[in-house]
Amino acid sequence: MGYIALRPSPAPKKPNPIHYKITALGDSLTEGVGDLENQGYVGAAAELLKKEKNVKSVSVSDLGHRGDTSADLLKKIKQPNYSKAIKASNTIFLTIGGNDIVRVFRQNFLDLHAGDFKKEQTSFSIKLKQVLKEIRQLNPDASVYYFGLYNPFEDYLGEANEDFVPILDKWNANSKQISENYQPISFIPTSDLFRNKTKQLLSKDHFHPNREGYNKMAKRLIEEIVKKQSNK
Repeated sequence: MGYIALRPSPAPKKPNPIHYKITALGDSLTEGVGDLENQGYVGAAAELLKKEKNVKSVSVSDLGHRGDTSADLLKKIKQPNYSKAIKASNTIFLTIGGNDIVRVFRQNFLDLHAGDFKKEQTSFSIKLKQVLKEIRQLNPDASVYYFGLYNPFEDYLGEANEDFVPILDKWNANSKQISENYQPISFIPTSDLFRNKTKQLLSKDHFHPNREGYNKMAKRLIEEIVKKQSNK
């Protein structure tokens, strides 16, 4: 009776080391206002990424700027330092839209109507498409993580908050729908993180997240990044 030669099982392949080259774009949330010492969600996310298995390096170019609207970001993306950073990255973080909504409050504070937000949302949608198109032209392959908006006004609006929440939800749903045309991209919701918790999660200015608020944003972001990585 002959013997059957058994081939040794091949050694399991080692997963490729991951090097994250991150460009963070957008407004004061990306800049980290409210927790500048720790660079907000960007700094928190970078630290969490470094602890992930197989991650060998994490580099960050944070180009967030306080007060920027979608129109401001659209102009800046075309500047050499922005375009160079976007081209060099494999991962992009994005927050934009909060200041577009704030402008509606400021311009119509004494006579605020739902139609005012609808008009601004239409304008924002056009610019968001342009921003994402510019990013994709500069870098077709980078994974984009785009944060939705939360409601920092719930303690100020009183009964009017019930009218504003559906407006914000519609704004976020529309932004998510637009973003899906610019894959690979993930929409990161935040409204549920802050709902009924703004006293605990916002900084002293009652608008920007505090360290705990940013940490919650970063944790959700990392969960999405890890999920996306595991599906590759």
